[in-house]
Formats: sequence, structure tokens, C-alpha cells
Amino acid sequence: MDIILDMGNVLLEWNKDKILRSVVKTEKDYMILDKAIFQSGLWERLDLGTLTREELVLKVVSMIGSIYQEKVQEVVWNWPFYIEIYTEVFPLLVRLKEKGHRIFVLSNTSPVFYELLEEQLSPLNEILDGFVLSCDIKAIKPDPKMFEEILHKYQLDPVNCIFLDDVKDNTKMAESLGIKAYQIKKRSDVVDILQKFE
Repeated sequence: MDIILDMGNVLLEWNKDKILRSVVKTEKDYMILDKAIFQSGLWERLDLGTLTREELVLKVVSMIGSIYQEKVQEVVWNWPFYIEIYTEVFPLLVRLKEKGHRIFVLSNTSPVFYELLEEQLSPLNEILDGFVLSCDIKAIKPDPKMFEEILHKYQLDPVNCIFLDDVKDNTKMAESLGIKAYQIKKRSDVVDILQKFE
């Protein structure tokens, strides 16, 4: 069995509210940063690989003012330090790998993934058989290109794959391509679903 995992809310918490509230102190600043960073479409461009983190910081600061420079940099560069890593998943993935399952990541993410692999997600480094990132192929789930890329790149048979993602549109797209998909609705779902394949 080939196990394909999303990253946000499957391997680690993705919670922009928690990130922003860790960085700013007032409701006003929260609203300003949320609108400029996350609601402006710029974050998606980061994941699409059409904007670098440096460019994102410059664009946001030019919109909202240099008074916010440090806070914007903190959100864009250091967000992984404000969220939880789902460490309980790693020992289970190791056991699945030992049983012959292959493990892949398919994620809408910026090049931050490469840093996460070296740092917070380092246990994955040992067991990961491959990954496809939106920023590398200039497509974002649920674009079928993302799924076709991972199937093609690693010669995966959809019938032999399971896919875990927290977004319904993404699991629906996977299913339309013949992959058995599970939508993650809460943190404990990840272990509950993967244990079935032990």
C-alpha cells in the first residue's frame, strides 16, 4: 500500500489564527495582517511557487506599512514555530514503513517544506519515499495535476494508494482518480485511519 499524506492538519497543525495571535497583540493588528497576508491571495502564490517569501514580505509591507515589517517577517518565516507537530504519527509511519508500505507527501506548500524536513519534521526524512509540492510544480490541490504528478513521478497505481487530507475538495479529486481518500476532520483521525493499515 502506498500512503500519500497532506501536510497541514495531517502531519502538523495549520492554524493561521494561532500563528497570528502569537505574533500580534491587538485585534486591529490581527485584522490588518490577516487581510494582507492570508486573505489577499498572496499566500496562495507562495504555495504556487510564483512568489518567494522575500517578495511576499515586501508586498505586504508595501501595503500596510513598514511599522509591520518585523511582524510580517515573523509570520512568513517563522510560522512553523507557533504550531504543533503531530509527533504521535511518526512512530506509526515507521511501523507502516517496516511492513512494506511506502510513504509520500502531497502538499500545497512553499519551500518551507524543505526546512521543515530538516527541523520539525525530521523523523520523516528517514521514511519518506517521495513528495510532490505545489510550489515545485506550480499547481495547487485540488488541481488534478498535483495528483497526476505524484502518480506519474513514482509510478503509483491509484488502486494501491490511500490519501489523507483535511480538505474535502482534495479528497474528492483523489477519489475521482481512483485513489481511496480519507478526509481528516480532527487530529486523532490521522492515527485512527493509519492504524487500520498496520
